[in-house]
Amino acid sequence: MSAPSRPPEGRATSHGENVAQRAGTLLIDAGNTRVKFGWRDDGAASGQAVPRTPLQVAFRHEEVPEALLPWLDEAGLRPRAAMGSNVAGDDSERTIAALLARNGCAVDWIRAGRRLLGVTNGYRHPERLGADRWLSLVGIWNRWRRQAAPGTPAPVHVLAHFGTATTVDTLDGAGRFVGGLILPGRDLMRQSLAAGTAGLPRANGQVAPFPDNTGDAIMSGVAAAQAGAVARQWLAARERFRQEPLLVASGGAWAAIAGEVAHLMRAAGSTRQVLVVDNPVLDGLACLAESGLAPSP
Repeated sequence: MSAPSRPPEGRATSHGENVAQRAGTLLIDAGNTRVKFGWRDDGAASGQAVPRTPLQVAFRHEEVPEALLPWLDEAGLRPRAAMGSNVAGDDSERTIAALLARNGCAVDWIRAGRRLLGVTNGYRHPERLGADRWLSLVGIWNRWRRQAAPGTPAPVHVLAHFGTATTVDTLDGAGRFVGGLILPGRDLMRQSLAAGTAGLPRANGQVAPFPDNTGDAIMSGVAAAQAGAVARQWLAARERFRQEPLLVASGGAWAAIAGEVAHLMRAAGSTRQVLVVDNPVLDGLACLAESGLAPSP
């Protein structure tokens, strides 16, 4: 298993593409710590796994006012429309919308609904599901549908995202979201130990089977907690649906705990390779932009 490819913070990646004077849709994933921006070209071919380019960038929230428009100019991007997910509060929405309005571009902020592009929301109150979780599920479901041969039964998907918070969500074989977990992310776990105890530092140790120092003990405990949450949901899905789920992983902290997850999944009997995706939120937004549909409440 390998970590998702991720550009350095604040820098765009184009993979050699000529991006001058490109018109399209700006895709926005406003998370708790950073805002990630992606791109879908107008009239892009529909044969790829996800209908967006590899071009993307990430800024911390405080960097966005000074960085977003210069990045668009330098990349030669002229957004005709923008679609976004936001879990960072109203100020983030207002800031981004005001910046893009200078270029005559409006933002459609997507909220969770009951159904979207083949995915059904099984949350008790569907509108309370975070937009990032909702669009991520739409993204991984449609990635699978675009690549699968016609008539192939869909697997159960367990999506684990490792960001500021860790979420572990399950889609059944009909594309229905059946529920999931939210827990503190890797860094929040480390910070809580440092802030809530007198003698434990913010650790930078290594993950080890039998840690023999405080730094390694903290990092190994954090990794075990993160991986344990994944294994719990994977096992619950296997028991409920009587098939081996496909584990999908994303997020900046994935690389640090991938080994621990792999160890637990092998112990649990997994035979599938983990599918690592870069940003399923942007994938879901790109699929929605391609469809031309307005999300229904």
